[in-house]
Amino acid sequence: MKNTAKVVIIGGGIQGISLAYHLARRGLTDVCLVEMKELGSGSSGRSAAIIGHAFPSENCLPLVELSFAALMRFQDELDADPGYEPIGCLLLAGAQGAPDPSTGSGYDLRRRHALLQSKGVVSHLVDRETISRLTPGLNLEKIEVGLYGPRDGSVDPHSIMMAYAHHARRLGVEFAEGVKATGLQIEGDRVVGVHTTAGFMATHCVVNAAGFRAREVGTWAGMDLPITNMKRHIFVTGPIAAYSQPIPFTYEVEVAWYMRREGPGLLIGMGAVESDEEDPQVDWSFLDVVADHSVYRAPALAEAEIKSGWAGLRPITPDDDPILGEASHLRGFFNDCGWGGHGIMNAPAAGIVLAELIVDGTTDRVNLTDADISCFRAERFEGWLSKGDC
Repeated sequence: MKNTAKVVIIGGGIQGISLAYHLARRGLTDVCLVEMKELGSGSSGRSAAIIGHAFPSENCLPLVELSFAALMRFQDELDADPGYEPIGCLLLAGAQGAPDPSTGSGYDLRRRHALLQSKGVVSHLVDRETISRLTPGLNLEKIEVGLYGPRDGSVDPHSIMMAYAHHARRLGVEFAEGVKATGLQIEGDRVVGVHTTAGFMATHCVVNAAGFRAREVGTWAGMDLPITNMKRHIFVTGPIAAYSQPIPFTYEVEVAWYMRREGPGLLIGMGAVESDEEDPQVDWSFLDVVADHSVYRAPALAEAEIKSGWAGLRPITPDDDPILGEASHLRGFFNDCGWGGHGIMNAPAAGIVLAELIVDGTTDRVNLTDADISCFRAERFEGWLSKGDC
C-alpha cells in the first residue's frame, strides 16, 4: 500500500468503488481505496439489487434519474453488462396508501404517484384487479392500492462493482484489500492522513464510504452521524410453478416484505431489526416469520423449498436520505454513507456527483435539475457534531 495519496476512500462497497472510478475518470488518479475485507463483501453484495423510483425521497429522485442514465450507457462506457432488467416494481399498501401514522408521509402511494408524475416519471396507481394481473396469486386481504413503475428493475451489483474497479485500476487507482482504517490524523481544521492496519497514509482528502462502519468512522472526525444499522434477511427458493413466468419486484410497504424472480425460483426478503453485527449471519429461526407472511400473502409459496439465505445491513438515517458531502468543520473530510437500502441504485450518481465536488469544489457541472446536494449534509441533523471533539 502506498504511503500517500491525494484521496483516500474508506470502504470497498459499491459507493466507494463508484467514487474511485469517477474520480479517475475525471483525471484524479492518485486515489487509494482501503477495504478491510474484499471488495463488495459488505451490504453491496447482499442486496435485492433493485433500482426504482418508488423508494427514494423527493430529494433523491434526481440521483436515481442520473443513475438510470449512467446504467443505460454502462455497456458503452465500461464494456460491461450492468445486468439491468426492467422487470418493473409493484408496491402494495392498504386503504390509506400506507402513510406514516405520525406524519402522514412515508410510503403514501397516492402522494408518491402524484410526485412522480410531477417529475415526469412514468408510474401507475393501480387497483386490485391490476395488481392480480401483474403479480398473480396474491392474497390481497388488507391491500387496496398499488404503485407500479414499469421502468424500474433489477441490476447486477457484482458486475457493476467489478467493472468500476477494473477501469479504476486501469486508470491508476490502488485498491488495498484486507486493510482496515483505524483512525484519522487531524491538524487544526484539516484532515492530513489515515491510520490503517498497514501503516499511515498521508492525504488531504478522506471519504467515509464505510457502509455499516460509517458511524464509527465519523467519530474519528468528531461527528455523531445518526446512522442505525438494520438487519434484513433474504431467502432464495427453488422453482415454484405459480411463479414460473416473470413478475415485477413486489413489495408490501407496511411490513417491508418483498419478492422477485431469482433464476428458476424466487428471492424473498423481510426484516428490519437493529443490529451491531459486523458480519451479519442468517437467523434461521426468523425464516418462520418470513414463511408465515409469505404464505399468507402469496399462498403458492407454501410449496417453496428454501435453497439459500443470507443477511445484510441497511445503514439508515432518521429521514432515510444519505449523508453526502464535505464536513463543514473539517476540511477534506467527506461523507458518502447512510444510503439505507438504496445504495445500489444511487451508486453511479453518487460517484459522479461526489467526484465533481472533490475535483471542482462544486457540482454545477452535473445536471441534477432541481437537486441541491447540500440537503444531504450531516448538518441537517441536530447533534451531528460530537461534543468535545474537533
